[in-house]
Amino acid sequence: MDQALRFELNTRIGHHPKQLAAEIDGQVVVMALAQGKYVGFDDIATNIWHRLEQTPSVAELCNGLAQHFDGDPAVIQKDVVDLLGHLHELGLIVSVSDSSDPGEDVASSSVHPSS
Repeated sequence: MDQALRFELNTRIGHHPKQLAAEIDGQVVVMALAQGKYVGFDDIATNIWHRLEQTPSVAELCNGLAQHFDGDPAVIQKDVVDLLGHLHELGLIVSVSDSSDPGEDVASSSVHPSS
Protein backbone atom coordinates (compact mmCIF):
# COMPACT_ATOMS: atom_id res chain seq x y z
CA MET A 1 0.00 0.00 0.00
CA ASP A 2 1.06 3.58 -0.58
CA GLN A 3 3.08 5.01 2.30
CA ALA A 4 1.90 8.52 1.38
CA LEU A 5 -1.74 7.56 2.03
CA ARG A 6 -3.70 10.40 3.57
CA PHE A 7 -7.30 10.57 4.67
CA GLU A 8 -9.64 13.48 4.05
CA LEU A 9 -11.09 15.11 7.17
CA ASN A 10 -14.56 13.77 6.34
CA THR A 11 -13.34 10.19 5.81
CA ARG A 12 -14.86 7.79 8.36
CA ILE A 13 -12.38 5.32 9.80
CA GLY A 14 -12.95 1.96 11.49
CA HIS A 15 -11.23 -1.25 12.46
CA HIS A 16 -10.57 -3.73 9.69
CA PRO A 17 -12.82 -6.74 10.37
CA LYS A 18 -9.96 -9.17 9.70
CA GLN A 19 -7.67 -8.27 12.57
CA LEU A 20 -7.40 -9.46 16.15
CA ALA A 21 -7.03 -7.03 19.02
CA ALA A 22 -6.56 -7.49 22.75
CA GLU A 23 -5.93 -5.14 25.62
CA ILE A 24 -3.04 -6.04 27.90
CA ASP A 25 -2.26 -3.90 30.95
CA GLY A 26 -4.30 -1.02 29.52
CA GLN A 27 -2.66 -1.02 26.10
CA VAL A 28 -3.93 -2.52 22.85
CA VAL A 29 -2.04 -5.13 20.85
CA VAL A 30 -3.36 -5.81 17.32
CA MET A 31 -2.52 -8.66 14.98
CA ALA A 32 -2.62 -7.89 11.28
CA LEU A 33 -3.69 -11.32 10.05
CA ALA A 34 -3.05 -10.64 6.37
CA GLN A 35 0.58 -9.71 7.05
CA GLY A 36 1.25 -11.92 10.06
CA LYS A 37 2.47 -8.91 12.08
CA TYR A 38 1.42 -7.50 15.39
CA VAL A 39 1.55 -3.96 16.71
CA GLY A 40 1.60 -2.81 20.32
CA PHE A 41 0.10 0.62 21.01
CA ASP A 42 1.14 3.26 23.52
CA ASP A 43 -1.48 5.07 25.63
CA ILE A 44 -2.40 7.61 22.94
CA ALA A 45 -2.65 5.05 20.13
CA THR A 46 -4.75 2.86 22.45
CA ASN A 47 -7.06 5.83 23.02
CA ILE A 48 -7.33 6.35 19.25
CA TRP A 49 -7.98 2.63 18.68
CA HIS A 50 -10.89 2.70 21.12
CA ARG A 51 -12.33 5.82 19.44
CA LEU A 52 -12.25 4.00 16.08
CA GLU A 53 -14.89 1.59 17.41
CA GLN A 54 -17.42 4.37 16.67
CA THR A 55 -16.12 4.87 13.07
CA PRO A 56 -15.54 8.61 13.51
CA SER A 57 -14.52 10.92 10.71
CA VAL A 58 -10.90 12.02 10.81
CA ALA A 59 -12.10 15.49 11.86
CA GLU A 60 -14.21 14.08 14.72
CA LEU A 61 -11.31 11.94 15.86
CA CYS A 62 -8.85 14.85 15.82
CA ASN A 63 -11.28 17.23 17.56
CA GLY A 64 -11.97 14.70 20.30
CA LEU A 65 -8.27 14.11 20.85
CA ALA A 66 -7.50 17.84 20.91
CA GLN A 67 -10.13 18.31 23.63
CA HIS A 68 -9.03 15.27 25.61
CA PHE A 69 -5.31 16.02 25.48
CA ASP A 70 -5.59 19.82 25.28
CA GLY A 71 -3.13 19.91 22.41
CA ASP A 72 -2.49 21.97 19.31
CA PRO A 73 -5.15 20.85 16.81
CA ALA A 74 -2.80 21.20 13.81
CA VAL A 75 -0.15 18.99 15.41
CA ILE A 76 -2.75 16.44 16.50
CA GLN A 77 -4.26 16.34 13.01
CA LYS A 78 -0.88 15.74 11.38
CA ASP A 79 0.06 13.03 13.88
CA VAL A 80 -3.33 11.31 13.61
CA VAL A 81 -3.29 11.31 9.80
CA ASP A 82 0.25 9.87 9.86
CA LEU A 83 -0.82 7.15 12.32
CA LEU A 84 -3.94 6.32 10.30
CA GLY A 85 -1.83 5.95 7.17
CA HIS A 86 0.49 3.54 8.98
CA LEU A 87 -2.40 1.52 10.42
CA HIS A 88 -4.02 1.35 6.98
CA GLU A 89 -0.72 0.24 5.47
CA LEU A 90 -0.66 -2.63 7.98
CA GLY A 91 -4.25 -3.56 7.13
CA LEU A 92 -5.55 -2.73 10.61
CA ILE A 93 -8.09 -0.05 9.65
CA VAL A 94 -10.29 0.82 6.72
CA SER A 95 -12.05 3.95 5.64
CA VAL A 96 -15.78 3.41 5.50
CA SER A 97 -18.76 5.27 4.13
CA ASP A 98 -22.16 5.38 5.71
CA SER A 99 -23.51 3.09 3.00
CA SER A 100 -20.68 0.56 2.76
CA ASP A 101 -19.75 -2.53 4.71
CA PRO A 102 -17.01 -1.72 7.30
CA GLY A 103 -14.93 -4.45 5.68
CA GLU A 104 -15.02 -2.74 2.31
CA ASP A 105 -11.92 -0.61 1.93
CA VAL A 106 -12.76 2.65 0.19
CA ALA A 107 -9.58 4.52 1.09
CA SER A 108 -8.51 4.61 -2.53
CA SER A 109 -11.14 7.28 -3.08
CA SER A 110 -9.81 9.34 -0.16
CA VAL A 111 -6.05 9.45 -0.55
CA HIS A 112 -5.45 13.17 -1.01
CA PRO A 113 -3.62 15.25 1.62
CA SER A 114 -5.88 16.79 4.23
CA SER A 115 -6.32 20.52 4.02
